[in-house]
Amino acid sequence: MLISSLVLAFTTGLISSFGHCLGMCGGIVAVYSARQSAFLGENGTAPSLLARIWALTPVHIGRILTYTFLGALIGLAGSVLEQIGGLVGWQGIFSIIVGLLMILVALSLMGVLPPIEVAISSLWGSATPMKRMRGLLGKRSLAANLALGLLWGFLPCGLVFAMLVVAARTQSPLGGALTMLVFGLGTIPTLLGFGLAANLLSPKLRGHLQFIAAVIILLFAVQTILRGLAAANIIPSMIIGPVMLW
Repeated sequence: MLISSLVLAFTTGLISSFGHCLGMCGGIVAVYSARQSAFLGENGTAPSLLARIWALTPVHIGRILTYTFLGALIGLAGSVLEQIGGLVGWQGIFSIIVGLLMILVALSLMGVLPPIEVAISSLWGSATPMKRMRGLLGKRSLAANLALGLLWGFLPCGLVFAMLVVAARTQSPLGGALTMLVFGLGTIPTLLGFGLAANLLSPKLRGHLQFIAAVIILLFAVQTILRGLAAANIIPSMIIGPVMLW
């Protein structure tokens, strides 16, 4: 299950970075890089690509650290809930619930359901991380840029929520942390490149890529539910060679 969760997380991060992530976080990348570039150039010359990448590295390290921390917490919660379920004879119930949540998030990413960011933002109230991030944009210190990245990781995002549900599916702090780590790494090619690769794609194509990411999540959601049903002895398990489908 851990391997499949890692594959799902990285693939979703890589594909969705051209669509969902660019739309959600592209503005942050643009503002940050624009303000940082003013400090990087010398004698009026444009900064090199390597210098720009180096300037963005701390914020992405902070963002991925937050994802990894949240993944460890949700993985721990999944482990505790699974143990409780085993004690009371509810094996499989947790997997079914996780699968249903994944379906809801996938439908939200497809546009069938309202954006989940709205619901998550309402939970933050007036303490949204974006308000704290504004004061850090453009600062040159390593600590400020790292703090900006850490706060960035807490921004309401339906895709991050979906991956946290996947992290809970691993039912271990290490598995949850690794899931969110590889998800964050998967988003780097677009966001670290200032969206240059994504700018070559039309908005329509980006929407298609986001839809593909949602379909992948949906397929894994069905697999998770089937595994839960099999664990509850409602349906038989399906094993093909060394691979256990559910």
